[in-house]
Amino acid sequence: MKTSGVMKTIFFLTGFLCAVALAAQPANESLARQYMENREYEKAADLYEDLHNKNPGDFNLYDAYLTALLMSKQTDKAEKLVLKRKKKLPQVMQYRVDEAYLLEKQGQVPEAEKLYKKVADMPELSVQQYYELADAFRRRSKYNWAIYVYERGEEQFGFAADFSTRLAQMYMETGNKTKGLEKYVQMVLTSGFAYDQSKQLFEMNVTDSADFAILRTILLRQLQKAPDNFELNDLLKWTFIKTKDWDAAFLQTKALDKRLKEKGARVIELGDLCESNEAWAVATRCFEYVKTLGTNGEYYYAAVSGLLETRFQQLKTEVKPAPETLQTLETEMLQFLTENGFNDGTWRIASRLSDVYTQFKHTPDKAVDLLEKFYRVPGLSMKNQAEAKLALGDAYIADSDVWSSELLFAQVEKDFPEDPLGQEAKYRRARLSYYRGDYDWAMLQLDVLKGATTQLISNNAIRLALTITENLGIDSNYDALERFSKAELLLAQNKLEEAEREMDSIPKLYPGHSLSDDILLQKAIIREKQYRFEDAAELYNTLVVAFGHDILADNGWYRLGLLYEYKLKDSEQARKAYEKVILDFPGSFFMPDARARFRKLRGDKLGS
Repeated sequence: MKTSGVMKTIFFLTGFLCAVALAAQPANESLARQYMENREYEKAADLYEDLHNKNPGDFNLYDAYLTALLMSKQTDKAEKLVLKRKKKLPQVMQYRVDEAYLLEKQGQVPEAEKLYKKVADMPELSVQQYYELADAFRRRSKYNWAIYVYERGEEQFGFAADFSTRLAQMYMETGNKTKGLEKYVQMVLTSGFAYDQSKQLFEMNVTDSADFAILRTILLRQLQKAPDNFELNDLLKWTFIKTKDWDAAFLQTKALDKRLKEKGARVIELGDLCESNEAWAVATRCFEYVKTLGTNGEYYYAAVSGLLETRFQQLKTEVKPAPETLQTLETEMLQFLTENGFNDGTWRIASRLSDVYTQFKHTPDKAVDLLEKFYRVPGLSMKNQAEAKLALGDAYIADSDVWSSELLFAQVEKDFPEDPLGQEAKYRRARLSYYRGDYDWAMLQLDVLKGATTQLISNNAIRLALTITENLGIDSNYDALERFSKAELLLAQNKLEEAEREMDSIPKLYPGHSLSDDILLQKAIIREKQYRFEDAAELYNTLVVAFGHDILADNGWYRLGLLYEYKLKDSEQARKAYEKVILDFPGSFFMPDARARFRKLRGDKLGS
């Protein structure tokens, strides 16, 4: 029993000491790293020596130990370490490379280069050994030798292995963009990779204007040899789109469309992309081209719809749309609807026409007539029917029929309780209650909507809720806020003079009221609707200076940027306004769009 007890004690102590040793190792390794950071290389080398001796198979410890020895000028020890590891594990490529690396570190550069060459030219290597050898060279920053090894591997194994991808990446990393991109193009042509997979390589590696210029030159040279190659043509088109060279993109896409007999499919896609990037002229050329393919063409309908959409979006950016322009667009939209009927496919144009009536021609009764017919069409999808009801509700408001709009919004909210459409309907009902002065009910709805899944709805709900909570009188005097919400309703009905009179009454009756910034913002919007753009800019500038830290400041800067960009045609002032949103209001709802517009005005071309 005594012997058994002694053995148990010995086993316990042995296990305990092993545990202590294992626990101490990470602490020693951490201390060694700390010594390296403090440039106490000899101390670090001593610790790493002990760690390496206990764990000779741990390559990271070997690597750290070798570095510490070299940094502390202990080259003899470093040489013994490397040769010992090489002798024991001759198949490990890193030790062979490190033998030459040590010669280089000792100033024996010619001898080192000879040995590098000998190692790089090792015969009968497997694919895996090529990878390991190239990685060994890369670990010692010998990138030219790593490239040499990859080139040897590619020559021996061709596209059966992944040498081409690694080689192209090495060319790119070492600044040889031309060879790197040539290699990527070669892979597209001869590797047998799926084209979509190959194209991802360009998405990841072609990132600036210089890269695109080089790639374009390579593609054009290759196209001289293979003018009908789809991949080359498609990549060339991609370079034009990424650099926003829309004219060239159109010519290339049209040529590709003709060559592949696609009947306008790619040109329609490009037209939509140009329209979303406000390249109106090229978008129009795209849709006009597809339209000329004939009324029986597969994409004729989409081309006409795209043309009308482009003209509508362009109309929104014009300084003051001419009456004849509005009349022409209205006539063309009505003709489109007459020829194609009311259905899901024509809803977009119908909604745009209703906007023409309410926003530009100020004839909401026509919008009401159009939308009342549209949403009752049999077979219309529930989604488009709901959108038509929302648009009709706004048209009713503009036409002074608030109660009818309430009914429509309630229907949509009921039909889409968990959908963004239902949330939008709930917001519009809350806004109606706000217009009518029923702030308690409006706040109940807005509190729910603050967590809406759609950021726009959530943002609008938060802003309207703040307008209510920050501007109710401490003595429950609702008069100032009631005047202001009534003015906003009049503004929605385009009764601009009446709206302004209501707003002007507030500072007269309640000097210094907290609604002052809201009034400035709304009066600036009124000036824009009156085409008094200089006056609007002055009001926005007053708002952002006087209330620079309040809730509406970001809104003011953003609207000021749009005003300068589209109406006053002052790109420099627009850029400065957008920059203020970016720098001073990073969490603003308007920040992403402000950043995109800032980059466009600054001249950035890359990115979709």
